[in-house]
Amino acid sequence: MPAPLVGGDIGDLGDLGGDMPGDDSALVAAARSGDPEAFRQLWQPVERRAFGLCFHLTANRPDALDALQDTQIAAWKGLDRFEGRAPFAAWVLAIARNSALSVVRRRSSHDDLLFPEAAEPRAAESGFDETVAGLVDLRRALGTLSPAHRSALLLWAGGLTYEQTAATLEVPLNTVKVWIFRGRQSLRELLG
Repeated sequence: MPAPLVGGDIGDLGDLGGDMPGDDSALVAAARSGDPEAFRQLWQPVERRAFGLCFHLTANRPDALDALQDTQIAAWKGLDRFEGRAPFAAWVLAIARNSALSVVRRRSSHDDLLFPEAAEPRAAESGFDETVAGLVDLRRALGTLSPAHRSALLLWAGGLTYEQTAATLEVPLNTVKVWIFRGRQSLRELLG
């Protein structure tokens, strides 16, 4: 496996405009054969978006980095399961979402075991290092959304199409469209 490529700016979803250009099939085939450089070329364009998604779902940098590392390892080990029906970036973002949610579940269960008094609901953390006020406001606003709306909105903002987001979340297309619309509407009102 290639050396970890963990990094990126806090809270940045990267280029929200689209997927990797061209056909990834040659790179995927090379990476499946064990070529770490091919995997690096597949990974680098989506790494920042995956980190942004992990960060917004975990709400802190250390957990986001853990989730990103889990994502990279899962993508490397799971290349044989990548079917190519969606862009590689969409597949990685689906893995990132699952990894981030897994880290949040682990964190919650560890917190409850180590600090029983912390088991009561707590407010979202108010800030983090190296960030600007606008990102803090955005993170807080995202935290007020329902988990379904937040996940759909972050996947879509991360570059997935409505169809890819629906497939990732395993819900009907119209449901995803409604969740994204309502999530965006709530964010507009909160950040207004």
